[in-house]
Amino acid sequence: MFDRISELSNKSLSNGETPSADELDGGPLASLLGEGETLQHVVAGNGGLDHTTNGRSTSIEPSGGHTAYMVVTDRRVYFVLGDDPETAEVTFPHAEITSAEFNSGLLNATILVKIADGSVRFTPKDADQGATVTDYIERMATAWGEFDAALTDARRTIEEIEQRLASGEETSRLVQGARSYISNAHHAATHDDDAPTERMTELIEPVETQLDQLCVAIDTEQIESLLAEARQAKIEGDHETAFETLARAHSTIADGRKAVTDGGVLEAINELGSTYDELVQMTFEDATAACHRGQSTDDPADAVDAWREARQRYRAALSADWDGEASVSAEALEFQLAWVTQRLIDAHIDYGDALEAEGEEIDDSDEATDRYERAKRQLTRARELASQHTYATAPVSTERLDDIEEKIELGAWQWGGAE
Repeated sequence: MFDRISELSNKSLSNGETPSADELDGGPLASLLGEGETLQHVVAGNGGLDHTTNGRSTSIEPSGGHTAYMVVTDRRVYFVLGDDPETAEVTFPHAEITSAEFNSGLLNATILVKIADGSVRFTPKDADQGATVTDYIERMATAWGEFDAALTDARRTIEEIEQRLASGEETSRLVQGARSYISNAHHAATHDDDAPTERMTELIEPVETQLDQLCVAIDTEQIESLLAEARQAKIEGDHETAFETLARAHSTIADGRKAVTDGGVLEAINELGSTYDELVQMTFEDATAACHRGQSTDDPADAVDAWREARQRYRAALSADWDGEASVSAEALEFQLAWVTQRLIDAHIDYGDALEAEGEEIDDSDEATDRYERAKRQLTRARELASQHTYATAPVSTERLDDIEEKIELGAWQWGGAE
């Protein structure tokens, strides 16, 4: 136990050590130090204090044979009078200190500590100790100044994010800025070996948590919006939009799960994840159902429609860079697309054959010509699809298309003759 500040000063002078917080419990500095604040240096003075505020100087002298002390912690610099002070005469937080200067003269040394609107000039009894303390104050002023500025900017940016969220405005740029400020605070907390890293980190954590929770809230709203957009696109048959928005929703859900620390928010994200899984499953089930319709129908026109729908869905998934979500890989999609494309080619040919056969059976030249024209379009489309896919084939010769064209021309001539 240390009952007098002079004992702390003597201990510090004798071996360079300072007592622990437990040793100070109930001691002469107990009423000065804040929670978690750690004593670093106690410097005895030779005389009083010269205190300047807004250009006005005041000399503060100890009375009754007492001594002035500079008490330096990891958070602040205190200037006190006497061995058992209840309050400090002057207190400068490290974050507010703009400079600390040590000047060694022939008769004595002085320490000048400055803030924006004032300063204190202090004369240490021990010049070497004064130089050591000044160096520490300079480094802590830099560390705490950068730290406080970064954390203040982060808090202010988070407030702006909250305001923009309330009004439905874009926040991504502000989120990036807040992350950058927090990163700067971490750097300030760890750059100097003497910096109170643990205490600084404790101050960062609630700000970082608040930002994480805001980001999750942003992600939650975005997920809900993406799922609604995908659902509507699915209803409207806009398969490309459906898969693109589902892929974006998947990434956002994954990012949200990594960032969230709040159990309630995590539960909300997981519920959205379940909705996502159901929607993805339904979307792929629709593609599978289209394949089943194409295989089971006896109507060649319905077969073309079914295989075309299935192909559109698988192409849309690949266009959205779908790979792995809902256990469906890009490789599997490519294989399925190749198979479906060949089935669609075959369906076009079957439909073309059926239309041409109908034309042969119709006596009305106008109706027959219509069937031939439609047959030609189906067969031409089959050849186009085959040319666009490496392993696809379409056994439709140029001669056959020429034959159908002759039938179209003959029908048109006969229709003209009837007129």
